[in-house]
Amino acid sequence: MDSETEPTLSEHPSKPPEVSPAVPRYSYYALSVLTLVNFLNYIDRQVLPAVAPSMRQELGLSQTEIGFMEDALLLSFTVFALLFGTLGDRYSRTKLMAGAAAVWSVATALTALTDHSPWLPPALHFQLPVFHLTVALSGMALGLCAVRALVGIGESSYSTITPTLIADYFPLSRRATALGTFQAAIPMGFALGYVLGGVLAHFFGWRAAFMIVGLPGLITAVVVWRLNEPERGGSETKESVADLISAGALPTTADVKNESWLRTCWRIISTRNWLLSTAGYTALTFVLGAFATWASSLLQEEKHMSEVAANIVLGMTTLAAGALGTFGGGWIADRVAAKKRNGYFLVCAAGSLLGIVPSIIAVISHQALLFIPAIFFTVFFLFINNAPFHAILIGSVPPAIRASAMALNIVAIHMFGDVISRGGVGVLSTNLEHGKVSLLAGLARVIGIDPVREHLTTALLLVPPALLVSAFFFYWGGRKYAN
Repeated sequence: MDSETEPTLSEHPSKPPEVSPAVPRYSYYALSVLTLVNFLNYIDRQVLPAVAPSMRQELGLSQTEIGFMEDALLLSFTVFALLFGTLGDRYSRTKLMAGAAAVWSVATALTALTDHSPWLPPALHFQLPVFHLTVALSGMALGLCAVRALVGIGESSYSTITPTLIADYFPLSRRATALGTFQAAIPMGFALGYVLGGVLAHFFGWRAAFMIVGLPGLITAVVVWRLNEPERGGSETKESVADLISAGALPTTADVKNESWLRTCWRIISTRNWLLSTAGYTALTFVLGAFATWASSLLQEEKHMSEVAANIVLGMTTLAAGALGTFGGGWIADRVAAKKRNGYFLVCAAGSLLGIVPSIIAVISHQALLFIPAIFFTVFFLFINNAPFHAILIGSVPPAIRASAMALNIVAIHMFGDVISRGGVGVLSTNLEHGKVSLLAGLARVIGIDPVREHLTTALLLVPPALLVSAFFFYWGGRKYAN
């Protein structure tokens, strides 16, 4: 691609390094608030996978229906990300995020009551074209899908806008570390979502789990509403911004407001770093989505752990490995990037590549002494990518269009990543259980897996190769800067 279509704030090696401004204390306060809300966000999101076996038993849901409930959240999350990306570049980001937190919190609590609704739609039954896989959704499952879609609407606003706000609170030299702190809430939220969901479902039922975890978001929404809105691009060095604006490469906020939406989208997707980093993270999201949705069910139904034990194991390993990987990834990436211009890309490529072997062991092993450490290392290597990836993404486009860049990224990584893997693994598992999908079943038998009895394990065999694809795209992104 033509380099003129790739404006960034960090690709000027001929200039002497500029001194970063001091970070105000308020930036750290704002970061702590935003990280707390992100933590609650992922607790709410992860309760469903944690209590899925209990829901399946009580409501008679299939794994296909659980997968489509996850996809409903992600599809609404993805579609509305485009809207909130546009709004986030033009209106108050703190107010948009506060409203989002309130919406997803209420919708999470409502999940517990949906099956009692008198307005449930009729059942749906169809076959997927090309693959000839059967999909059957009850009216109850479709109602639950609708409520989970409402959760996704709220989460789309927050996830799209928040990284752009953090970028304006922190200078470039501290940005990956700040984003790493914010992204560390993801594994921590995942972990507590597993633990809370499993424990609450065991002692009080799965309905109580949804209602209890949904309430704290309403309180934190008030705090987010009161945050100060930083100047867009205010944390960038003035010399770099002035140079890019005078060269016509960096549009001002006024320019963006007058620019067509399609022109803004083209400006973003024609940027090499945005495109390749998004491709790499899409493949990684495919893996993350599959494991996030199905790991608890895999441990309970095919590795024969109890509900509480499975969710505590997942919670503790995700908390320790995810937080370590996210914090460590940001810290390492900032230091590698200080010496190598392709440092962020290299750290991402290494994380994806090193996660392949433990992810395979985690899926196929039935010995706790093997699959529990494998889960730890899989999570660790996957979450190393969070901070450096977001630093690449934020730095690849001008401040005035960062929310739109985040929105387009969210569309790509979910539509081509975990929307496919979360629902797809469920559909594959259900069809494998009924003796279909002969090609994948044959592969499973070659490595000693019974595809009918271990249908979820067999479906997850498609996931680890996506890590190789992820590593390839991140390595390709870093090749531009290799000497």
